[in-house]
Amino acid sequence: VGAIMFFNVKSALLQTLSTVNYLNFEDNNIFAAGKAFANQPQYWSDFTMIFNSDFLKNRRSGIKTDVSLSEIASNVAQAGNKAKAAMAYLLKVGFTPTQIADSFAIGGSTYYRNRVNKYIKEGKSKTEAEKQAFIDFREVTEETQQSARPDRVSQQQTSDAGRLILAFQNTPMQYSRIIKKAALD
Repeated sequence: VGAIMFFNVKSALLQTLSTVNYLNFEDNNIFAAGKAFANQPQYWSDFTMIFNSDFLKNRRSGIKTDVSLSEIASNVAQAGNKAKAAMAYLLKVGFTPTQIADSFAIGGSTYYRNRVNKYIKEGKSKTEAEKQAFIDFREVTEETQQSARPDRVSQQQTSDAGRLILAFQNTPMQYSRIIKKAALD
């Protein structure tokens, strides 16, 4: 996994497709998102706030977007062997383009702004609206983006065979679970 993903620009570019995860049929439909995007000063202000949030900083800091990567980096980082520690550093640096693209895709600025506006219209203060909109944004992100969180990863992915066979199936498996849950609901 490390050899394939090291400085994998294709992975980074594909990561940006995740921006559509924040579109919905309610307050951030394609027209509302377009309107929010058209307000460039507000859009970039929201983007910068989200990109620099503790949530995304933590996500970028430890390769927490993939099961195998997270495990490799944490195991090697804790090793006393200097060669292994160097490998951990290289893995972390090598995944930087994908991590940055992940944060860029997570941007969700239009979703966040439209949620803030929705909550203000419902009578919440600006501070309350911003706080609730960020919580909503984080929930969508944790449900739809790649994750190494134990509650977002299937038992198949964490098995020995799954780590080998399903190393690149983190996101498709998350989407399968989301679709299955929606169908059952």
